[in-house]
Amino acid sequence: MSDIKKVIVVGGSGNLGQHIVQALVASGAFIVSVLTRSDTANSTFPDGLNVLETDYSPSSLEAAFNGQDAVVSVVAGAALGEQKKLIDAAVKSGVKRFIPSEFGSNTDNKEAQALVPIFSRKVEIKDYLESQAGAGLTWTGIVTGPVFDRSLKLGVLGFDIRTHRATIYDSGDRQFTASTIAQVSSAVVGVLQNPGTTENKYVYVGSFTTSQNEILAALEAVSGESWTVEKANSTEKVEAGKEQVLRRRDSTAIRPLITAAMYHERSGSDFESEIGLSNDTLGLAKEDLTTVIKQVFSEL
Repeated sequence: MSDIKKVIVVGGSGNLGQHIVQALVASGAFIVSVLTRSDTANSTFPDGLNVLETDYSPSSLEAAFNGQDAVVSVVAGAALGEQKKLIDAAVKSGVKRFIPSEFGSNTDNKEAQALVPIFSRKVEIKDYLESQAGAGLTWTGIVTGPVFDRSLKLGVLGFDIRTHRATIYDSGDRQFTASTIAQVSSAVVGVLQNPGTTENKYVYVGSFTTSQNEILAALEAVSGESWTVEKANSTEKVEAGKEQVLRRRDSTAIRPLITAAMYHERSGSDFESEIGLSNDTLGLAKEDLTTVIKQVFSEL
């Protein structure tokens, strides 16, 4: 595949998308554009960035993608299904590489899919991308584990740094791989700079592989206080979460379900030992857990 030079980001004004846009621009390797809905308020982007509007009609998407080498999708939630529209437009516009909105759990893992059935939304997009292989469009799914620093601030990993309370699942020793916002953003850059070795597959990246007990020890050391700990059973929490999401249609239960599933022994969340990381291929260095936690505290 020839070099990728022109990149357009869909969802570039979001919490993760804006950092990906900044990393692409900072790399100096790409001509970066951002796609926004024509009916949304203007967002602030880096100077000189090409901002294109769309109403998500096929014609407007094709016009925006015309001449682009790669599309990076950072859409979330209900918009995940709309990626099929993006893929269709990418094919018709001659785009070479499509990066779907993954950036989280290993949705390619069958047992993880059983634990969190809503992962099927992302699996459908991957299957749809594979169906377009004959049309010349390639893809890369970037699996990062939880976006650690953002998740820690939001309290969705079982740790509330404002109240110094922790929910520890099972033994607390289950290892899982996580990535910071900066690492996720750098991974996108790395994939686009290495299109040949990342073609038509998932790549797994991480800042570190750790456990809840290791995180708790680091949090207590950084805060200088002992935390209040509540124990939880991951299997029970997963089953309760599935009930709320699937039968009660409670969207607020999605994040707690994904968190509980990540700590489950069948989650496949330890990418480093179970699959292997692509950090070296993508030029990504590991990060230090305590240093990242100190940064999160300073930002709060």
